[in-house]
Amino acid sequence: MLTTAITSSQAAREVDRVDLLERDPELARSLTRATRPGNGLGPPLFAVVVKLRRGPWEPDASEPSVDHLGFLVLEGLVGRRVLVPERGRSLELLGRGDLFRPWQDDSASFSRQSWTVLEPAALAVLDQSLAAHAREMPQLLETLTDRALRRSRRLAVSAAIANTVGVEERLLLSLWQLTELWGRRAPGGAVLPFRLSHQTLADLVGARRPTVTLALRNLAQRELLRRGESGEWILVGDPP
Repeated sequence: MLTTAITSSQAAREVDRVDLLERDPELARSLTRATRPGNGLGPPLFAVVVKLRRGPWEPDASEPSVDHLGFLVLEGLVGRRVLVPERGRSLELLGRGDLFRPWQDDSASFSRQSWTVLEPAALAVLDQSLAAHAREMPQLLETLTDRALRRSRRLAVSAAIANTVGVEERLLLSLWQLTELWGRRAPGGAVLPFRLSHQTLADLVGARRPTVTLALRNLAQRELLRRGESGEWILVGDPP
């Protein structure tokens, strides 16, 4: 069963059922503009939601269903680590609005991937029921497809950042990229509400943790960022 497959991980703890149109306002706005302009949200669009705690996550390796569209992140942060043994590593962060299929691993044969829940997450299961809705509502399928394409475009920007010279610059650009996605503007700058550790940031920019710790200290001395009382990252000024 699908529910068994998606809750087999150590990180999974709860399963719920929610209206996607309430939990994902952007999705609701997109469907409302296309089908019911000026008439509210219309009928609810229910989906099973899996809630994950922090820690390693091991999605079932087998595809649950040919009609399963994937998971939609409603809240929290999930990390996808890719390792090329003895050569390099990378980290992709998935947050609110991202669509992904963790059991579908088409990476190069010489690489390995693993999943970690970095901030408590809620994932909507886009199962056969949602797939049927998508067939009946072209705008829903179009919106979900756009989510997948948006993620690929973001990866292209991340690749460009990875080629930037200097760990400090890579860190600053990466933090601003994440803040524009999932943060909020604040007086004098912006706030990224995630408690990303130095090791997580090191994986994100492809550097050693001590190097990242030094780079963060230098950025703080340059008054470009600081750590909040709850561990969030506060970026000062405007994007580079």
